[in-house]
Amino acid sequence: MPDNRIKMSLQYRLAFYAGGFVFAVGSYLLGVWVFALESANWGDLRLYQSLMKDIGFSLESHWPSLSGWILICEMLAALIGSLFAREVENRHAAEQRANIDGLTEIYNHRYFQERLDVEIERAGRYGRVVSLILFDLDYFKVFNDNWGHQVGDRVLKWFAQICKDSIRNIDILARYGGEEFALIMPETGSGEAQAAAERIRRVTEQASAQVFQKYRSITVSAGIATFTDHAEDKDSLICRADAALYSAKHNGRNQIQIYDEDCARLHHVSKDHIGALLASDDISALEALAAAVDERDKYTVGHSRAVMEISMAIGRCVGLSADELASLKSASLLHDLGKVGTTVQARDDKTRTASGQAHTEEHPNLGSKILRRIQQMNSVLPGVRHHHECFDGSGYPSRLAGANIPLPARIIAIADIYDTLTNDRPGRKALSNSQAMQQIMECSGSQFDPALVEAFVEMMKERGNTAA
Repeated sequence: MPDNRIKMSLQYRLAFYAGGFVFAVGSYLLGVWVFALESANWGDLRLYQSLMKDIGFSLESHWPSLSGWILICEMLAALIGSLFAREVENRHAAEQRANIDGLTEIYNHRYFQERLDVEIERAGRYGRVVSLILFDLDYFKVFNDNWGHQVGDRVLKWFAQICKDSIRNIDILARYGGEEFALIMPETGSGEAQAAAERIRRVTEQASAQVFQKYRSITVSAGIATFTDHAEDKDSLICRADAALYSAKHNGRNQIQIYDEDCARLHHVSKDHIGALLASDDISALEALAAAVDERDKYTVGHSRAVMEISMAIGRCVGLSADELASLKSASLLHDLGKVGTTVQARDDKTRTASGQAHTEEHPNLGSKILRRIQQMNSVLPGVRHHHECFDGSGYPSRLAGANIPLPARIIAIADIYDTLTNDRPGRKALSNSQAMQQIMECSGSQFDPALVEAFVEMMKERGNTAA
């Protein structure tokens, strides 16, 4: 048992011993006082007066019985204290098991997420920095296929030990999943984090040949992101560290990459990470993912959030319920999720070709396919899949018309085109609010639901957004 757990157990036991002694003396004095009152009620005032006059003498005269009572209470206290300390130790051990990865004996993904929340909250409160490093063993799947999973497990345990030997006591090392590891470094900037990651990379490369001999050498790639230099919340920090990791692997592996603007964020987020973000109950995870979509194109930065805000305003205007608004919020944030599979060139109006147009028009289908894998996203699917349908049936991907188009999709369609029209796009300058609204009203009944257009115009007038 570790020293801190021994001290904790001893503290609990001493507390119960002290409590047992206090209880024994206190209860005995209470008994003497009650006996004195009973004596007075019986008419024996002399006994009452003698007991109440000198409690010390009374205790001294009853010392054998008092000692016996203290002994009984201490034995009971010892028993209860022992059981309580054992329960605390068992709970502590259970918590440790819940937080520890069974193979590598370092922290698991669940604990990593909890601690990253804590460290970011602390850094934000005191104006400090936190760096996150994501490690990925290079070509590990090929290694497993060649040498078997038992050897692969040995490598994972070996690499975890290398990391533990190379970090500080305040750093938090966790197995992120598969062959990926995460290292949280409080009070550490990106430069210091890079030095630590480079040290681990170098030791891994040099030591692997000696440890595994006939097996191929093992290398590792790493991506680094720092709060608040690169991100201002947990999910964005993970996304950007992962983007940097992808960049390191894309550029040849066995190297360290600090996140920068050249890392195309969403393209660098693996399917597993997208799934983890989509399955999160925290709306900030969806906002981070939506921002990642937007940042692939300099013309669409902030687009998804703007569409969400307009969609929510329309939804409130037409009286959607709280549950419907929640689904609309997620759908509008993720309406362009499928653009993860399109290139910037395919989305550029100036370079749009027939094939590029077809590739771009596929993004609602691709977005819905991604979401379909996540059970929590079922209510969001219709809005994402059908937000490019037209009210007259001329849209895509399913040529739905009128009320057959899901209501969230009809709302998002208006919000999407309004934000697009009021911002610069390749080959076109932004329109004024009034010009954009005029175009939307002209398309009422053909591209957009007339009732929703009316609600949108009314909402914009109330918000004072009708000026040029």
